[in-house]
Order: sequence, then C-alpha cells, then structure tokens
Amino acid sequence: MRDSNQYLRFSLSGAYYLISGAVNVAIDQRDNLEINNTGTGHVCAWRSHDGTRWPAYCLDQDFKVAQRDDWQRAMFFEAQPTPVGLIADHVQLLPDGEAQIIPFRPLGPPVTAAGHLFSGAWVRGSQAILVFDPKVLATFLHNLGG
Repeated sequence: MRDSNQYLRFSLSGAYYLISGAVNVAIDQRDNLEINNTGTGHVCAWRSHDGTRWPAYCLDQDFKVAQRDDWQRAMFFEAQPTPVGLIADHVQLLPDGEAQIIPFRPLGPPVTAAGHLFSGAWVRGSQAILVFDPKVLATFLHNLGG
C-alpha cells in the first residue's frame, strides 16, 4: 500500500480502526507465521524475513497485550529497527476515496510515550472510526517488546 487516498480498515477486539494507505503494510495469514504457543511473553507471533524475526502483538480493547488464539491475520508496519506487527481480526482495503478523514489532535497529554495513537477519524452518521498515526503505532508496538 502506498496510496494516501486509500485506507486499510481492520478490527481489534471487536472495534474497527483505519490506517492510511500511504504506509507500507504487509499482511500475513496466521499459517505463514511462527506462533508463540507458550502463552507467555508479549509477542503473539513472528514473521521470519531475511534472517530476522518481526514480532506481532495482540492487543485488547484497552490496548494492553493479550494472548489469544482466535485470529487469522497480522499486519506488519515498516519501522526501525525492524518492522513490527499487529494481530487483526478482520482486514479490508477500502476503495480509493471512500473514507473521508477528519484530522484532529486529541486533547490532553499523550496516553503513550510515543505520542497520541490517533490522528483523525472517519465519521459515518453516528459512527466514528479512529485513524491510527502509523509512526506512533509502530513505536508503541516496539515498546511493548521491552
């Protein structure tokens, strides 16, 4: 993905979110990943790539690390020092121009050390879908690894 007019819609723990198509995202099926079957640690799965392992984290509704087995996909975001992943229940690329994003800056101090997780919203009637800031999300996920 590299189109700023498209958005990737995905769900985490039953809630939908968006991330800009301008971000480099790789989506992998569960079957292609190394699963953390120990039930311990923060990493849910890893993607092997060129001799490195990229961690993927599963988050609950409060954005805390969770371990669960009922997922099928992981999205990996370009980040330093390595790409980092997020477990998703559902992933869909929206058609070009479908999402009309309203940028905003959340009030108050950031809830993460990396900054505010959200930078906008897509308002459809009475429903609002929050848009992740991709750099903050990647930093937040990397920080989960310790």
